[in-house]
Amino acid sequence: MKKITLFLILIISYSVAKCQLDQGTWLAGGSGNFYSYNDTKNYSTSPTTNEHLEGKYTNVQISASIGYFIVDKLGLGLRPSFTYLKGYDVGQSTINSRKFSLGPFARYYFLNPEKQYNILADIAYQWGINQSFSTKGKYNNFSLMAGPEIYFNSSIGLEILMGYGSNEETLEGSYSDKKKGFLITTGIQLHLRTL
Repeated sequence: MKKITLFLILIISYSVAKCQLDQGTWLAGGSGNFYSYNDTKNYSTSPTTNEHLEGKYTNVQISASIGYFIVDKLGLGLRPSFTYLKGYDVGQSTINSRKFSLGPFARYYFLNPEKQYNILADIAYQWGINQSFSTKGKYNNFSLMAGPEIYFNSSIGLEILMGYGSNEETLEGSYSDKKKGFLITTGIQLHLRTL
């Protein structure tokens, strides 16, 4: 009986779902993404010697979003993130690193809020620290994504975004790494109206 009641509540809430995209609404949520890419690295081992390595990597990132709709359908805010990277350089050993970052984001919803879904575009840039083994450095991340957000009720939506991602990181000792590629993000967003 409990399962049937829960199922009916979900169906009813979905059938009347629309989201709050009005000015003054808070946006809070989280997402995770999976990023698979090929990588090119350049090392300066001495003033006259450079090494070039290629590898394949898997990147998992968890982000939170805290924002505010400054006008209808346009939200701005901050996005802290944690990233874990594991990969293999051709001819080298396995690499493990952790990155912590924070930066602004902006998102715009294209459709009217009366629908059970909406299409949005999200752009973000983050700065942070990079730690690989005992070495520290700098990290930045850019993403431009778009996709649907499906609403369960007026406050909760599930988003599935796809787009372009670009990262650049450095470590002490003349190490730099640039990567770019296809990005998929899924997440839950809360749209909270202030009284």
